Amino acid sequence: MKRMTSAFNCMLLLIVGMICLANNPAFAENQNKHESLSVDFGYRPPEWQTAICLPDDPFKSIVDKSGDLLYHYNRIVGGTDRFRTRISLRIADNAVWKKQQLHSARVPIVRTFLTANGMDVIEDAFAVTDKLKPTMPTQPEATARNDLILVQISNTGTTPQFVQPQLIVDTDTNFDFSISDQQVVINHHETITVSLKMTGLATENAGTRRAIQLESLTVPAGKTETFFILYSGGGKIELEPTTVEKALAARDRAVEYWQKAALPYGCVEVPDAGIQALIDSSIRNIWQAREIKDGLPAFQVGPTCYRGLWIVDGAFLLEAATILGAGDQARSGVVYEMKFQQPDGGIRVSNNYYKENGIVLWTCVRHAQLTQDKEWLESMWPNLERIAKYIKQLRQSTYENDSPLDDGLNPSGFPDGGIGGNHYEYTNPYWNLLGLRAFIKAAQWLEKSEQAAVWQKEYDDFMASFRKAAARDMRTDEKGNRYLPIRMDGKDLPQRGQWAFCHAVYPGEIFAAGDPLVAGNMAMLEATEREGMVYGTGWNATGIWNYFASFYGHAWLWQGNGRRAAQSLYAFANHAAPLLVWREEQSLKGEKYKKVGDMPHNWASAEFIRMTVHMLALDRDNELHLFEGLPKEWVQAGMVTRLNGIATPFGKLYLTLKADDSGKTARLTVNKLPANTLERIVVHLDQWTSGASDKILSFPGGTSIDMVINLKKQ
Repeated sequence: MKRMTSAFNCMLLLIVGMICLANNPAFAENQNKHESLSVDFGYRPPEWQTAICLPDDPFKSIVDKSGDLLYHYNRIVGGTDRFRTRISLRIADNAVWKKQQLHSARVPIVRTFLTANGMDVIEDAFAVTDKLKPTMPTQPEATARNDLILVQISNTGTTPQFVQPQLIVDTDTNFDFSISDQQVVINHHETITVSLKMTGLATENAGTRRAIQLESLTVPAGKTETFFILYSGGGKIELEPTTVEKALAARDRAVEYWQKAALPYGCVEVPDAGIQALIDSSIRNIWQAREIKDGLPAFQVGPTCYRGLWIVDGAFLLEAATILGAGDQARSGVVYEMKFQQPDGGIRVSNNYYKENGIVLWTCVRHAQLTQDKEWLESMWPNLERIAKYIKQLRQSTYENDSPLDDGLNPSGFPDGGIGGNHYEYTNPYWNLLGLRAFIKAAQWLEKSEQAAVWQKEYDDFMASFRKAAARDMRTDEKGNRYLPIRMDGKDLPQRGQWAFCHAVYPGEIFAAGDPLVAGNMAMLEATEREGMVYGTGWNATGIWNYFASFYGHAWLWQGNGRRAAQSLYAFANHAAPLLVWREEQSLKGEKYKKVGDMPHNWASAEFIRMTVHMLALDRDNELHLFEGLPKEWVQAGMVTRLNGIATPFGKLYLTLKADDSGKTARLTVNKLPANTLERIVVHLDQWTSGASDKILSFPGGTSIDMVINLKKQ
């Protein structure tokens, strides 16, 4: 894509792109959809789970929708994933689940509300934080880790209520109940105690599920009785707290601990409380899933089946952490990816996953840009150049096989993201084009002009091969949209596996605004929308890949349609669970539930952060564009939108947009950004200002902004 040298040229190209999109039938049908922007979790999954563990915690304790504590996760290849241990409480056989919520977005105390026989029951599940530092130590074997369910039973009636509670322990690990010691030991180590007396086993020989009868309670009318269940694990067993008073104090300390946790909150502030809660929860969940490995922070996708860092997931997870100012912590993850470089220069984690090379190129370059660290990028340059040379070798190898389909691209490979097996396909070329483009930009930034010119020729030849193949493989969907399928043979749903296309649009930037291929693919994707989301693009052909909403929303944003980007963000939000987390994929509301992937899923968390930030501030080559996706709903009377020191390729950005109490004007302030590569700051006005003759305001790079803007009447 040719470099944009002015805001005028940028906007002209975007307008052309929007005209192309508007001429597509699906766009015409759908352009008035999703107008209302609000967070109501209207498409939440029917079941969910979340983490209550601590930042960097090696013990990933989970709570599900029913309020049960889940442990000993076991992934069964080709089967059903499960937790080998489940700890719960039975108050009454006819207890009815009412709702579940967090103490707050930043405090993962899971509150489960039940009713039974005229009684209200609240179960608070949380990790005990006594004697703990802000993050877990690097030697967890020496540390106790306790989880607690604090139970409050309130009698709302006029007569006393008699309760016979039971502790339920469902485990296929070793089970040892000692009535004399008043404890259950499972897995030869973890210990369960209760503040009520254990009176005996209520059921025996019931497989893995045991019910331990607890002493009876009489709850007077209008009164509340409190007790707790303690699960003690970690490296050593410490049975604390031991009394209800101490348990109540432990909950208060847990609230204080989380409120003071040294996490990068406050970098992104928006006036929509629902969006803000999801941002804060996303930050917390990323750090809860993280661990300390070999003395370094290791960001991970999730706490169960995705408890690790994958190349593509990691690219965006690490970018989000860097955007939030944790670039020093993210760097270890970036360097970790380089451990998979082979003697031939290529990156190889998975077989036939050639896109890993482009992904690592982009990840390293983006990290260097956001941290403004040329010296580090220079130190990585020899390794990056070896990756680029390997991509060239891959292209050359395509002329040596028996098929002309992949000539000049990449050999047949694994698409991922909804398409299994090896195919002649486009996800690998998309990402390797993307990576080479980033590599060329890095060469220019490091003033390696000769190398940049050499690799530009390689990129141009690669792109020419792509264009030739794309022209051959174009298809027409049932709505009349011309699109490029991911599989060259077109033997799949049009939308299947289009994640890499969206990435090629952004962050890849390999297509110019107004490109007919992009317009056709976007119209095809929009024609599939259900529940405001692209339908059937992931592994579940009849479901929703939740964080694809960010890939899709970013593509709209890059094409100049900020409103559609905002609509995608809200659709994304409304597929979260009430505990402010996402499953990777889920079924449509009302259909038989199918689930794919981890929960909480922190690629989703990272994408929600990225999408929100980029709607407010997006770098386009050497320009910084503000408010392309700003919802008009965020600039009503008294509202404040703020970015506090987020990382950009031009330095840390401090931005505040504050509407006055009348809702007629807003004050915009932007700090002077330090990078001399910033040529222009462009403020987009068309979504939220009144009667402006100019749709944009343009300011030279290296200047600060302090101005008042007239607002659009709501």
